Amino acid sequence: MRHENIQALIGTAIVDAEFRQHLLEDAAAVIGDFGLTPEEANAILSIKATTFQGFASQVDAWITNRSSVPVLYY
Repeated sequence: MRHENIQALIGTAIVDAEFRQHLLEDAAAVIGDFGLTPEEANAILSIKATTFQGFASQVDAWITNRSSVPVLYY
């Protein structure tokens, strides 16, 4: 999983202070245009952070945790 849509969301938050504030205050209102998977959206909506650094740290932890889950092929 490469999570390009999450990367786009984080990139937008880095360059757009107004978007960043909305992301921290009401993520559900601003994530719709990023094409997140249901799993990604749930991860983003479950984050409770008061700073963008805290938000980004939690996103990184989620991605790292997801990356360590083995993929089974049949």
